[in-house]
Amino acid sequence: MKRLLLIPLLLLITGCSLFITTVPVIIQFDSSCNYEELITNEIRLEIENDDFTIIGTDLTQEQLKEIQTNECVIRTAHPSQIQTIISEIQEELDESRDEKIRELKLQRSLERQDVLDKDQLQDELERLHPEGDWPGGIIAPYQFYVTPDTDAIQDLAQSLDGIEEIYQESLDWIWISEEVLNGVEELWLYPEEFLTETPNYPTNPTGMVASDCEDQANALASTLIAEGYDPTEVRVVLGLVNFEGQIGGHAWVEIYEDGKWFAIDPTMGDYYDEDINKLINAPSVPYYYFKYHNYPSLEIWYYYNNEYFLDIATMGGNAPPSWRFSARSWLEDDLSNFKNRIVRQQNI
Repeated sequence: MKRLLLIPLLLLITGCSLFITTVPVIIQFDSSCNYEELITNEIRLEIENDDFTIIGTDLTQEQLKEIQTNECVIRTAHPSQIQTIISEIQEELDESRDEKIRELKLQRSLERQDVLDKDQLQDELERLHPEGDWPGGIIAPYQFYVTPDTDAIQDLAQSLDGIEEIYQESLDWIWISEEVLNGVEELWLYPEEFLTETPNYPTNPTGMVASDCEDQANALASTLIAEGYDPTEVRVVLGLVNFEGQIGGHAWVEIYEDGKWFAIDPTMGDYYDEDINKLINAPSVPYYYFKYHNYPSLEIWYYYNNEYFLDIATMGGNAPPSWRFSARSWLEDDLSNFKNRIVRQQNI
């Protein structure tokens, strides 16, 4: 009889741990803090950004209370609250992006009309490259300016390792307007000339590799493809952007990763301030900056590289299906996917 009484007693003792339950939570940390010192449980979601780090994990109520009092924590949320915090965080990210644009004076490129309007640009490039002269595989004149097989691009790609190094290299290219560098409203340079000849232009006050947005974007895309990126996953973008209320044509690059696109813009680096005639060394921006900050594009005209082209207005071209999707912040997708995983696990 005594042995039988021991069974429920043992179950009571060993089962105490069952009442120490954990709950899934989202924790937003200030980027200056080391969250790894605070989170010892399994990390099930990790979003890193200049402004913050978001962690998805499981905590007990006691652990959650302790975390919430830490000065490194910006906010915590249960998965059911994710839709609410997405809009709050994205608003903060947009404000941070606008501050970065203001800090880098990106509106300089639009004030100097880096890219002509869509119709003028099309006319100019078709004048330079009549359609009858296009080699096989080229279906739009913009494609002539992505040249991964040229010597200068090959040399650059071989000297760098991966997107992070390539992007940091591109931020050292000096933005300068067509008016100052070439004395004309619009002149597209091939990447070879941009990299090897512009430092010696008598009109270049910096003595460094320099030009405006489309030349930098074309050279960056060329280098990424030369380094090994699949051409289906790298594209130059032409369209309208809004930099601090200044709207105009611009060129940048987008990368396809984990089923989503994000922007990288080499003009966010060093530039020649033509108002004070001075070279400005800009603070570094990581290549992943626009994974979670919305790039301030208003209208897309074309996507292209040396192999593919897509006209957004007509959806005409030879680009793969993934090119029909635009770049946007990954925040909602990543947090919603975490929430959906939790719901599925709870329903098992």
